[in-house]
Parts: sequence; C-alpha cells; structure tokens
Amino acid sequence: MEDEIRFADSWKVKDVPGCSARCVGDCPTCGEEQKRPYRGDAFCGVIGASGGPFRDCHRVVDPGPFLEDCAFDACQYKGRRDVICKAVAAYMTECQSNGAALCGAACPPTCRPHALPQGCTSAPCTEGCFCDVGFILSGSECVPASDCGCEHRGLYYKKGSEFYSSCQELCVCKAGGVTECRPASCGAHEECRVQDGVLGCHPAGYGRLVVSGDPHYVTFDGRAFDLRGSCSYVLAKVCKPERGLANFSVLLEHDGGGRANVALVKKVTVSIYGYTVSMEQGRRWEVDGEHFTLPLALEDQKLQVGQEGTNLVLQTTSGLRLLYNAATYLLVTIPKAYLGRVCGLGGNFNGDPGDDFLLPDGSPAKSTEEFVSSWKTPSADGGCTEGCDGKPCPSCDAAAVAPYGSGDKCGIISDPTGPFGSCHHRVNPVQYFQHCLHDVCAASGARDALCHSLQAYTAACQAAGAEIGGWRTAAFCRKWCKRSPNYPLSIPKRKAQVPSLRWTKMLPNIPPKIHEISQKCFQIPSKNPSGCPKLLQILPKIHEVVQNATKYSPQNP
Repeated sequence: MEDEIRFADSWKVKDVPGCSARCVGDCPTCGEEQKRPYRGDAFCGVIGASGGPFRDCHRVVDPGPFLEDCAFDACQYKGRRDVICKAVAAYMTECQSNGAALCGAACPPTCRPHALPQGCTSAPCTEGCFCDVGFILSGSECVPASDCGCEHRGLYYKKGSEFYSSCQELCVCKAGGVTECRPASCGAHEECRVQDGVLGCHPAGYGRLVVSGDPHYVTFDGRAFDLRGSCSYVLAKVCKPERGLANFSVLLEHDGGGRANVALVKKVTVSIYGYTVSMEQGRRWEVDGEHFTLPLALEDQKLQVGQEGTNLVLQTTSGLRLLYNAATYLLVTIPKAYLGRVCGLGGNFNGDPGDDFLLPDGSPAKSTEEFVSSWKTPSADGGCTEGCDGKPCPSCDAAAVAPYGSGDKCGIISDPTGPFGSCHHRVNPVQYFQHCLHDVCAASGARDALCHSLQAYTAACQAAGAEIGGWRTAAFCRKWCKRSPNYPLSIPKRKAQVPSLRWTKMLPNIPPKIHEISQKCFQIPSKNPSGCPKLLQILPKIHEVVQNATKYSPQNP
C-alpha cells in the first residue's frame, strides 16, 4: 500500500486543503480472509463465473483484476449492492469497448415454451436481463425448471401462488404443475372483481385520513381537530392484528409548531412488509435508509413508490396508500378490511367519530390535549415542543377572519367559477376554506400561509383525480423550479407525440415556471438555436409555450 501511495503522490498536481493521500482515523482494512467471501457468487463472482453472463468476454478481457477490485471494494463497503454493481458494470464496459458482444437470446427459455411467438427463436440477440445457466423464466423470475408453476385455463401461475379462477373458487399452484382448487368467497368489506388485471377479492370501500395546513386533522371516521407543535406522533397503526391483514404503522413529524406563519408536515415514515419508507419536505425520501430513483417497485412487488406531479405516492398490495405533497398535505387511505383494527391520531376507523379520541390502552381521553400527547413518539433530536412553544396559540374571531375570505385570498378555494370550481364536486371546499381562514389569520395575513392553504387544496383535488385551473402567477404563490443550464418549459399532464416538429424560436431567459396541473418542471435540452431538438412533448395549443413569454411555430425538419 505504501508503494501505491508513493506512486500516486508522484503524480499529484497540488495539495487541496483538507485532503490526505492516506486514510485518516479508524481506517478499514481488508485482508485475504475478509475479501474471500466477496469473490463468491453472492457478490462479485459473476464477473469470473465460467457459466455466467460474462463468459464470452473472458477470452477478450481478463476478469481477474476486475474480480479482485470488486472484492476489495465490496469488503471496504461491507457488501453494499450499489458498490458491487458499479464494479461489475466497469467490467461490462471494458468488455464492450474491446468488441465483446454481451447480449442474450431474444426469446429466453421459459416455463411456457409453447407460448413463444412464432419465429422468435431465430431473432437476433438483444440487451437485457437473462437467467443464469440452469435457470429459466417463471413470469419475471428465474427459477430451476423443477420450480416452474402451473397452467390453469390457459393462464400461467407461479409455484406457490394463490389465485381466484372464479368468484367462487380459490386455487393454489403446487409443485409439479399441479393446481388444487376449493370453494371460497370474499370476506366482509370485500367484493369479487377484476382490479389491475387480476380477478380476486378487493376492498369494497376505503377510509381516508387527512392532515393539511397548519396542521388540521380529519380522522378516518371524519372527526376534525387541530394540532400545533414540532413533535413526532403515531398517525395510524394496526393495533388489532388479524390473519390476512398486513401490519403497518405511519409516523408523522411536525415542523415549526407555534411559528408565526405555518406548521408543516416535516416527515412521514411508513413501516410495512418489513420495509421502512421515509418521506420528507423537499421531496427527499428513502427506503430502509437508502435513496432510490423513482418510480420504485420493490422486488416482491408489494410496495411501490412514485411521483404524481409534486406529490409523492406510496402504494401497497394491502391497500394502504399515501399521498404526500412534501409540505402541507398528507392523505392516508386504507381499505375497509381494517375497520376497527387501527389506532393513533387517525382514530379507530369504526364508523363512529365520537370514540376516535382513544389512548393507546384503549380508554377514552379526557381532552384533545391528552389524546394527542398519548400518541407522541421520541423525537430524533431528543426534544420537541407541543402547542405554540409555551405561548398562547393565535386565535381569530369572525371579524378577524372576514378580510381573508375575499376572492383574491381564501375565497379562491370556494369560488365556483375560479380555478378550483371543477374540483368542488369531488372535494368539498368548505373545510379547506375554513382552514385557510384560520391559518392566514393566525399568521397575520402572511402570504406563505395563504399559498400553503391553496397548495393543500390543490393536492386534495389532484388526489381525487380532479383537474384544476391555473392559480399561481409570477406575483402570487410563485412555484420555483430548480435552475439548470437549460430553459424550463411548463407542459400539461397529457402530452402528444409529434416528432416532426422542431423549435424555430428558443425561450428567452425567463424565470422558471411550473404547470398547475402536472406541477412539474420540464426542460429544453439545448440552448443553441442551430441545434434545436425535435419536440416530443407539446401543449394542446402548439403556438403557445409559456404565457406572456414567447411563441413558437412548427416547421418541417
């Protein structure tokens, strides 16, 4: 190691303050014994495996040095998958740069060989993911041929899977391709129907828990209360487990309780199926402490995380669904199969709002304050404040809130001819209007409180599938997109594919904007008019790009 450091130092250009050529402090060391496991098939062994995906490359590029580098890196980082993947990718890149073709059969072997398209076996090889030697595809998984599933009425099912062949019959795929069926019916609060292409028993209805604004809570059973502070709480969890129901918990942390303007939902943490998903302000999110690129579907397909506009959406096969706009609005939806089996600030979901304020031991709370405090959890920083930081919380009477109900303030929410008018039949605006009056008045008319209230109703409308009109302007509740070297473009959610159009005029250097429906920022890949990219996404009225900014027109390429 000393020789390697000395060699590297000989080519050093200049010293950088704080940099060191050697490891400082408690440096990890990896000897042969520590590296040996990482050369195995579970880690880096794929690089040198004689029957592995790189076997055709071995005669072109010696896998030995790459295998050793991979084992060293994996040892240093305790087997982290992202580190191993980068090391394997480095060998793949070297193989391709030396002319080795790394591709697989266009029609890989599957558990249903008779279902392959005609002429498929003669198609050229293709890039993708392929099973190792000795394994074949069972659906999207690689299994030994002995672990293939079953065919039942022309459809394929994986080994061990349960499925409804009809609404009165539940079947299971057993070893050897044997299907066993028995009479069955759906449980309470379930109905038999096709959902996402699958026939089965699905929830007949759902409960909704909403946290919005400063923040205001509405339980699964519809009881409303307000909560100020910067503490963490159990929002909802399964407290009466039942076979067939997935256990889950949802924790919520507030930010800035008792501030002069607004208290926001700082962080939401969901635990289900052995996974822990955290979502924070600024759309930061992690699964089991690691950040992944959205959209994400976990390997067992039980949990998915995606983004709809500026909203983060978590969906599980149990029916639990969360929509969080990373600031002012959180919607938790659970199926009626959980009736009477949950607890927390969201209540017990039994259809009776009168008994929602229960303590963890099941006894009724004597006050809202006692109920809220009983569901508090330890804060990450060890301290938090309840209420308004020891001071009286702001309160407003009817006369004080009256000025904020005008059409240019909270009245925007309830105006039937305004930008939210088309949403009123899906999400009742009355409660959001009242919350807006309270929050803006408590913040002495602060503009950010108004913007957060409008943003909360926007998220509620989007969650209900309603389209809304534009309500942001350059001077009112402007939504800033992150600046980049390219120009941003605001485009609706519905996009048209028109590859024959080109830009004839580039956008000027205007401030970034965001579209009101999709709530997304779009970019133009080039600022050079002579190299304008083909337009793949356009507005319905193609001559208008950004209002009051500039116009473009199509021309032949």
